[in-house]
Amino acid sequence: MDGTLEDLLSFKEFPLMNEASGSGSAQININSPQRSVLSPDEPSSSADQDRSPTGTTTTKPGGSIFSLEYYQQFFNVDTMIVVDRIATSMIPKRAPVNYLKLNIATNPDLYGPIWIVLTLIFTIAISGNMASYLQNIGNHQWRYNFHLVSYSATAIITYALLVPAALWAFLQWSVRGTELNIEEDEEEQVAIEPTTPSLLSLVCVYGYSLAIYIPVSVLWTIQVSLFQWLLVITGAFLSGMALLTILMPAVRKSRYSILIVLAIELAHFALAAGFMLYFFHAPDVETPAEVTPSLHKVTTSVVVNATMHSKSA
Repeated sequence: MDGTLEDLLSFKEFPLMNEASGSGSAQININSPQRSVLSPDEPSSSADQDRSPTGTTTTKPGGSIFSLEYYQQFFNVDTMIVVDRIATSMIPKRAPVNYLKLNIATNPDLYGPIWIVLTLIFTIAISGNMASYLQNIGNHQWRYNFHLVSYSATAIITYALLVPAALWAFLQWSVRGTELNIEEDEEEQVAIEPTTPSLLSLVCVYGYSLAIYIPVSVLWTIQVSLFQWLLVITGAFLSGMALLTILMPAVRKSRYSILIVLAIELAHFALAAGFMLYFFHAPDVETPAEVTPSLHKVTTSVVVNATMHSKSA
């Protein structure tokens, strides 16, 4: 019994498993679960997920275009992302150099643009009717114009969809070089991302660029012409410069970059001026043309009557 205890408590050297085989490598077999190592060609369990440069995980689109899963990718944003994109669309110097590529192209969304467009439609319609009421104070026949909702919706949706589509098509046609830049890295050729932004990215950027007109449309109800024009210039300048800051890395690759910059700024200014002139600006009050002839007739009749009375007397 004592010898057995001494044998159990003493340290002994055990031969390694592959030592007897004469292989020169020593391995220890541990009976524990091992993780299977997948080859590069085998798909992993998270193959349907990618990581953006910002560290957030984005899910690849799945299913057909008639399923809800396909459209979830367009609304994969949180509150902080939406607030950051709204602030970037109003402050020109806030956007970094590659903001379009690193922040928008990696995760373009339609959540912010849709809510901004809908809010702006009703804000312009309500504020436009309020401005019309202030212009017609004392007129008891004034009524709310419900057609302003359809007018503003047509103008805003047309701008938010057609202008990005036209810009995307023009960039596709006028961009320098081929669609893919090929760089040689030692003995391999690496394909770089397309040089032009996607249509969804441009729609996202233009949708956020309309956010500044929501507070501006409320201030347009103040019936001071000079103040209204200052709001047009300020809103179009801030939003237009922020838009150019975001789009400039893609625009400068075009052969007609100067022309594109002028078109972007003119379209943005025309939208702001059109909003103000059609929905908020008080029309100039002109004296009807019939007032002068009628006044002349009344004066002539009075003079003739006075002359006849004097002769009869």
